[in-house]
Amino acid sequence: MSTMIGMRRCVAILTVVSLFVASCGSSDDSSSAAAELSISDAWSRQPADGQTVGVIYGVVSNPGDSDVRVVSVTTSVTDDAQLHETLMDDNGAMSMREVDGFVVPAGGDFTFEPGGPHMMLLGIDPTSFPADNVDAVLTFDDGQSISFDAEVRSIGGESDGMDDMDMDEMDSADGGDDEMEMEDG
Repeated sequence: MSTMIGMRRCVAILTVVSLFVASCGSSDDSSSAAAELSISDAWSRQPADGQTVGVIYGVVSNPGDSDVRVVSVTTSVTDDAQLHETLMDDNGAMSMREVDGFVVPAGGDFTFEPGGPHMMLLGIDPTSFPADNVDAVLTFDDGQSISFDAEVRSIGGESDGMDDMDMDEMDSADGGDDEMEMEDG
């Protein structure tokens, strides 16, 4: 009888130990999904003299198993940072408009790029725009965020597709009939 009791105790102890070890190795993927989000190749174009708008580009990666939605961008260079998309009409005229977010697919990427979706910086002071990096924060629909620095590139460097656009037209786009205009989303 004492052998049977000893075996039961041993089995009970082994069960408790194995449950403890198993719980130490587990992780809750739902709470770490946002931590997996990242941004790479983030850059911003150095504004031209007198220009009061800027832009940030980059690639947001989501290795998680659920889609996430970028809902806002903030930066210390302006109080007015927006998520924008670029549209082309049937006549080839480009326009931009603020949007309420972009989906980053599960297991995929979303690219902020010249001529496409981008992070628009309005009302910047070109005389105090950083020469090396622009700090920014992307916020997602679940409340999580990514802080990052976007490398500032000079106008003479890599083209962002905006070199031929009159940036003053974007500044006055809130009511003008210029070829390049920003629309309210």
